[in-house]
Amino acid sequence: MRLLHRKIEWILLCTGLFALPSLSLAWDGYVTGVLTQIDVTDGANSGFRVYLPAAMCANTYNWAYLNSTDSNYTAYAAALLMAKSQGLTVQIYSNRDANEYCHIGYISIV
Repeated sequence: MRLLHRKIEWILLCTGLFALPSLSLAWDGYVTGVLTQIDVTDGANSGFRVYLPAAMCANTYNWAYLNSTDSNYTAYAAALLMAKSQGLTVQIYSNRDANEYCHIGYISIV
């Protein structure tokens, strides 16, 4: 019985180790820092932009954006505005769009 438990633990461990790299590759970029600037413009034209000191998604731009049509846009905007006003650290996960700009896909306020 103990041997069976060890085999099951080994299988679960190996499965978990192989699954982790695929999760980390789902994003073109991940960056952590304190927001330096926020720009707001027309909602469909990279309407809500946030800036950090470092490049966002393996390109030279230090900003990432949301459009007003993005799912959960108001929650993203509210959380990022709060983080900026309080000087909190944010984690931003993004993907490059067709123009090589960084489109925010996930954030975490830490």
